[in-house]
Amino acid sequence: MNTFKSLLATAVSLCCFNAYAADSATNAELEARIAKLEDNAAPSQFKNSQVSLYGSIRPTLSYLDDSQDNTWDVRDALSRVGIKASTEFADGWTAIAQGEWSVDIANSGNFGKARQAYAAIASPYGQVGIGKQRPAQYTLVAEYVDIFNHGNSPFAYDHESPFFVDNFVTYQLVTGDFTWMAGAQFDGDNGDDATDMVNVGVGYDIDQLHIGLGYVTQNTTDLQGVEGDDKTVGGVVAYTFSNDLYLAVSYQDKQYNYDAGSMNKDRSGSTLDTALAYPIFDNYKIKLGYFQFKDGIKDNTSADYDGFNTTLEWNPLDNVRVHLEYLDKSYDNRDNDHAVTIGFRYDFNLTWHG
Repeated sequence: MNTFKSLLATAVSLCCFNAYAADSATNAELEARIAKLEDNAAPSQFKNSQVSLYGSIRPTLSYLDDSQDNTWDVRDALSRVGIKASTEFADGWTAIAQGEWSVDIANSGNFGKARQAYAAIASPYGQVGIGKQRPAQYTLVAEYVDIFNHGNSPFAYDHESPFFVDNFVTYQLVTGDFTWMAGAQFDGDNGDDATDMVNVGVGYDIDQLHIGLGYVTQNTTDLQGVEGDDKTVGGVVAYTFSNDLYLAVSYQDKQYNYDAGSMNKDRSGSTLDTALAYPIFDNYKIKLGYFQFKDGIKDNTSADYDGFNTTLEWNPLDNVRVHLEYLDKSYDNRDNDHAVTIGFRYDFNLTWHG
């Protein structure tokens, strides 16, 4: 009887072992199949990628005095929303795409025109971009005096100089402390022949010092439709001192050349923008600026002006700004402008990595 029980127990144990072994084999086979499927899966399009959704919302309320009328007005200091993506597809090689649009807070709050819309390839040999982009003249020269909370800053540069250029092909290379940039506009047979331009520039950055130089040549027309070209040479020097005092001075010489028949051909103009910023208390900063624009026209059609800006800023957070601004703009042949503005600015940047 004991022998029978022992045989029975042995048989049951063998059955259980065989069932366990079969179950383990099934699990191992299933895990192998899953691993194979994962290995054969298509790679994610977000691998080695970065995507950023960013924006800057900048509403203002201004009291305006133009010598003829006094009024209150809700305005906008260049609010914008954008998206930028980049993917590294080889060692040192990255594909970049960016789109940025203005937000029309001064009116209906709709998305406005595109500020930037381009694609680029960055490599160890430089970056090449095609589409609507920042030119070298702004990136290397004007940006360093563009520190004020106003849609027309820099106030002299703003009148006739480029901020964004469409149909634009750019090249940028950084070598040590130098940044080299070049860009050319190509409108094609159906484009506006009077807007083709070429812009080259170089920037030098070391410690707290920036020096930038830029050259622009652009086809244009005068008020009578006479074709010609503009040539602009500009430069900037900006420095941040050890006590956080920031000073920047930018100057441009502009030559207006038109074919025969223009009333204002072959004239010389200039822009001057200066900027100062200094922290006065914790989270508070004062900004001062003087500007001067000259178009070279010698009669009463000239748009020459100069003026100054005084701004007090409060920065409770790095991405939050409240400002109080006084702007004085004096024209040679027009009514002067004076404005007191209070404004808010909120910046955000959400980034995903793949």
